[in-house]
Amino acid sequence: MYKIQVNREQIRNHFHYDKWKYVLGIVLVVFSWSMLANITAPRTPADKKVDIYLVGGFMLEEQAAEYADTVLADFPELMEVNIFNIGLEGDLEYAGRQKLMVMVGSQSGDIYSFTRDEFEGMAKLGAFLPLDDYPELLSYFTEEQLEKCTFTTEEDPTARIYGIPINDVDAIGKNFFVTEDSMMGVMAYSQNIEKSLEVLKWIIENKDTAQYEQKRQALLETSK
Repeated sequence: MYKIQVNREQIRNHFHYDKWKYVLGIVLVVFSWSMLANITAPRTPADKKVDIYLVGGFMLEEQAAEYADTVLADFPELMEVNIFNIGLEGDLEYAGRQKLMVMVGSQSGDIYSFTRDEFEGMAKLGAFLPLDDYPELLSYFTEEQLEKCTFTTEEDPTARIYGIPINDVDAIGKNFFVTEDSMMGVMAYSQNIEKSLEVLKWIIENKDTAQYEQKRQALLETSK
């Protein structure tokens, strides 16, 4: 009978050249279980929550949760404000893009942030709500800033404003997620557009770390 002989050197070479397959496999298994848990878990009504997805780099979970709680404190009519991360950097980019496709394809999330190039690509596909009819929100930005957030889509040849720049939102950028050259917008499919726009406005109004810290400390005092 023919026998296959495997020596230690062969095993070492196998794991050296194919280890990425094991890493990807583990990530996909964990991601699948996470998706299953999300599908089967009790759901908060869409009009009682706002989900924010930060796409790109790494996010500090604890600080992001604190930020979400601080936002929620100013919206008593909401039950949840959640912040999620989809990483697109390094070895996990493939898994991150798969997750992004699943989230957008299932119409999950109300507010998304991307780097400008990624945002433009999503905007051209019609992913975002036009913001031209919300002058109060746009009033925080110059025409030059808004011009960089203006695009046409595959279905609408008229140039419209689909996002706002968040590169100077230090309350996020200096605490838990890099916002350099990034934009944020409300998804066109959001089932809670009104509150999503209000949360987006809150993020801009409290963009400075000092403003945010003042609100966070006030929340900590009331929770004692």
